[in-house]
Amino acid sequence: MKNLVWLLLFGLLFVAGVASADTKILKWVDKQGVTHYGDRPPSFEESKSNVEMNNRGLIMKKNAPVEHKNEAQDLQQQQQDRKDKILLASYTNANEIDLARDRSLEMNKAAMTSLTSQKENIAGRIARNTTTADGFKQRNKPLPADLDKEFKDTLAQSSRIDKQIADRKLEMEQTRKNYAEDKARFLILKQPAATSDAAPVASPVAESPTAEKVVVEKMRIDKK
Repeated sequence: MKNLVWLLLFGLLFVAGVASADTKILKWVDKQGVTHYGDRPPSFEESKSNVEMNNRGLIMKKNAPVEHKNEAQDLQQQQQDRKDKILLASYTNANEIDLARDRSLEMNKAAMTSLTSQKENIAGRIARNTTTADGFKQRNKPLPADLDKEFKDTLAQSSRIDKQIADRKLEMEQTRKNYAEDKARFLILKQPAATSDAAPVASPVAESPTAEKVVVEKMRIDKK
């Protein structure tokens, strides 16, 4: 019985010793520079930078706050850097951007010319159909089915062409805007290089006294 009691006491002391050895002590410094000790830090931000010590005062671990970067901002910056590289690789000067804009607009201009021609043809057909329909109305005769279908078809075609023309105009405006933004960005990217590469302005050189004396002597000789 005595052996059992001693065994239990020894077990309790061993567990207590292990628990004491595993005790974690935190040390941190607040914003006022005051050092604190405790088994758990307070919840405020300044305590996230701390050190963990054992019961003998030995540092076991250093904890530092994790900085969370703005991922959306980083992604936006990466995309802008990629666009800048493509822009600088595509053009050597701003005039090339204007030429690229004009080439891009040529297709839209050609399409606008074709659509305008189609619009004029449709307008002529609508005018002729309207005149024919007015003639049937004046004679109190019903409008033939084929003429009625032709009239509706030409009106629908005219509406579609109007929409295509409007879409082309918007596309051309967006193209001009995009190239204008590219040109402005290109000039900003090239500005530091242009400033550093600028040749220094030569300071004016004063005429030497010797040269001035020669001119005066020549004037005296000419007078004689």
